[in-house]
This record gives sequence, C-alpha cells and structure tokens, in this order.
Amino acid sequence: PRCSVYSSAALSVPTGASTWTVVPFASETFDIVQSGDSPSHDTATNNSRIYVRTSGKYEINGQLQIALNATGYRSVQVRLNAAGSGTGGTQLAVNTVDASSAALVSLPIPTVEYSLTAGDYVEMFAQQNSGGALNTVVGSGVTFLRVKLSGS
Repeated sequence: PRCSVYSSAALSVPTGASTWTVVPFASETFDIVQSGDSPSHDTATNNSRIYVRTSGKYEINGQLQIALNATGYRSVQVRLNAAGSGTGGTQLAVNTVDASSAALVSLPIPTVEYSLTAGDYVEMFAQQNSGGALNTVVGSGVTFLRVKLSGS
C-alpha cells in the first residue's frame, strides 16, 4: 500500500509561533491499497489525513512550500493521529528553516520510517512567523505528503 497526496488550492497560513495549521490535500497522485481495503485518502472528508489500512513499517515523506517573504521562519511537521491539532498525537518529523527574500521557501520532510497500525493516520501541519498570513504553493511536486508500506 502507498499513497501520495498534494495541495491543489493555496492555504493561508496565519502568522504565530504557537499556531500550527493543518494542511488539506484535495488531490491525489495515487492511492494504492490491498484488495478489499478502503482507500487511504479521501479528497473531501478529513482530506488532511492519510490512513493506514495495513499494519507494518511505513516510510513517510513530503514537502511544504510557502510564499516568498523575508521575515521569520517557516516550519512543517507530520503528526500521527493528531485529530487536526498541531500539538495532538505524536510528532513523527519536523523541519524549520529561515525565511528567504530571494526564493520561495521549500521545507522537505525528511524520510522517516515508523511502525503503524491499521486505522492510524498521518497529517501535515504548517507554521510561520512572518508577521502576516502567507499562502502555501500548490502542485503535485510542491506541497505533498507520501506514505508507503516498506515492511512488516
């Protein structure tokens, strides 16, 4: 099983060092599950979540890209079973980079491997502190989240 989802509509991420915004994914590159399993992702209901349908070890990675602004920092995290809360569940990966006046800020999520149980789900969250809201940049290779079964 494996699933790759991406943002196809910009998300306004408010400024604030304590504010994590869940990232919705309205589009899929692929969602492949074992025969008889439900899809891992739904583009309408709880579309921030990629569900695990088969227990095992999973590789998780992705990327967040945020609009140009020279102030502050940008952060991305992936959480397990967070229920849409940037402090809920368990943090699996995080990346923080300084802002740039010369380019869009891309925040890759380092590939991590975790043992997950059927029914678990992962979500991506964004944070920034530029002093004003900033939009995410959309596209299948731009702001995305991927989950892939790598072993039992």
